[in-house]
Amino acid sequence: MSKLYLFVYSDSTGDRETIKRHLESMTEVLRWRYDIPNCFYIKSNHTAQQLTEALVRRLGANKRFLFAEITPNRQGYLPKDTWEFLKS
Repeated sequence: MSKLYLFVYSDSTGDRETIKRHLESMTEVLRWRYDIPNCFYIKSNHTAQQLTEALVRRLGANKRFLFAEITPNRQGYLPKDTWEFLKS
């Protein structure tokens, strides 16, 4: 069963296009979406630890980022397409 993650990263980790290229190359990432600066929504069958390890292999250590699982206890103001992504 796939899990949903919020991925947040600092500017020093890379710009959006750089991060996007890395996410696209990660077999651990099934799908992703973004609409907030320095943030991606990610679907994966892997744990946050496995996602972190995969990204560190690509970016190297000493980068600032966070993978946090998104649970059903969520609320906010997001575009309709994002809510559909989060619910699917």
